[in-house]
Amino acid sequence: MSGGTTGTPSTGVTNLDELIIYVRLKIGDTDSTAYRYTDSWIRSSLVSAIHFLQKWFNYKYLLDDSNNVYRNTNYGYFIFDEDTYGIIESGDYPIITIAAAYILLEGSLQNSAWNFSSWRDAEISYSNLESSRAKTNMLDRLWNELQGYLKPPTKRLAQSRKASLPGYLNNDFETGNMK
Repeated sequence: MSGGTTGTPSTGVTNLDELIIYVRLKIGDTDSTAYRYTDSWIRSSLVSAIHFLQKWFNYKYLLDDSNNVYRNTNYGYFIFDEDTYGIIESGDYPIITIAAAYILLEGSLQNSAWNFSSWRDAEISYSNLESSRAKTNMLDRLWNELQGYLKPPTKRLAQSRKASLPGYLNNDFETGNMK
């Protein structure tokens, strides 16, 4: 689904599959014989990451009905040409990857929350709370890394816009004869 789409899709779209390997590297799921996360889960986290980052990116990338990414034609300024460098600019790859990894691991932590426990009797003690702490630390690290790339979209001043000031002497932006 397209969240907040403005403008029409540009000529090229990407299906986010090229970013799956980067998410796998980020979360350490690199053993191809025993992946912990399926490609469809990672793809869903990438789609969620695009939705999550839209406000942070000022709606730079949008999603069509098939969850393909395209550039917002109303965004204004892209550094690299879409035909030469692809739909998603290379500088945005790490940001989308970190957000997708965060979303994926956050859901995994929530899903396995009931598995973290500890118990003790007279002879044996058992605890797997350390794995819970490791996942929480990884989520904190990913969140801090994401904020290192982008400022949160709240508590900032709006972008400035220039308006003409008619009537001021020597104003180069005004046309006409000033008296």
